[in-house]
Amino acid sequence: MNLDETLEKVIEHAREELHIVRKRAHEKTSAREHGHDYHEAQEAADRLDHYAHRLRKLHDAEYPHGWRHTSASDEAG
Repeated sequence: MNLDETLEKVIEHAREELHIVRKRAHEKTSAREHGHDYHEAQEAADRLDHYAHRLRKLHDAEYPHGWRHTSASDEAG
């Protein structure tokens, strides 16, 4: 997959997860409650994470080494 296709997938899966999150918020359903929406949310999050990881690899291949100013690991903790 190229950068364009991967970005499309990130957007698609982010919208999918956002839809589920908003639906749960509207219904005031706890994220910890198991059910159909819970498993849908897990699957959407997993797909989004997969493409986000792929996007990071494409960015690393596209730009020279050390191009990031900050990293998610920099913000942890």
